[in-house]
Amino acid sequence: MFFKICISLVFYLYSSMTAESVLMDKIVAVVNDEIITLSDLHKAILSYPVFRDKDESEHSFHQRILQNLINYKVIYQEYQKEFQLSEEDYEDIQIPVIKKVGSLEKLMDTLRKFDMDWQDFKQFIKEKVVYEKVLKVQYQSKITIPYNEIEQFYNQEYLPVQKRLGLQAKSLIEMTPLIEKYLRKKRTDLKLKDWLQGIKTFYRITNLLEKEDSLSGSTEHFQENQ
Repeated sequence: MFFKICISLVFYLYSSMTAESVLMDKIVAVVNDEIITLSDLHKAILSYPVFRDKDESEHSFHQRILQNLINYKVIYQEYQKEFQLSEEDYEDIQIPVIKKVGSLEKLMDTLRKFDMDWQDFKQFIKEKVVYEKVLKVQYQSKITIPYNEIEQFYNQEYLPVQKRLGLQAKSLIEMTPLIEKYLRKKRTDLKLKDWLQGIKTFYRITNLLEKEDSLSGSTEHFQENQ
């Protein structure tokens, strides 16, 4: 009898936790009939090499990353049949993610917190892989970033953010490839703004965060609890 009670209690607690985790997630955007969830946004912030600008509010930062995810999904839907992806294409995304998190082991720990394995991770980044390949073919190979801009970003943007979050900063040498790629992407995005807007006019896009003041539960708090 006692054993049955224990089993029932465990099942009840598990069901409650599962239901709570489902309720905590929510849809934050829709592209045609495909959704982007709050957990997708958190995954992107915690894994992709993205940086919050020094004077950028948390909500603006979330909106910027969500717009990135929307762009990935639009370009994926537009170009997925035109590009064959190789392992090298995936590695172009995977390696910066591993460097940001710290190691492959730490990345796997992060994935487990989202109930993901390596194949789930590859599926999650697939849209970004296609997006980056399109940009690489079309634009990025033509853009160079001077080293002094990388050093300036490291001192004025990266270090203050790490200090504010209470995180140990990596060296300039370690961060140079990530910062260079990030700055190249920002410069590319400026050139691609009109191009993307033109493509997006053919898609039904709903951003459900635009009217919200902030996300429920800050990413910084979320990060501290990982």
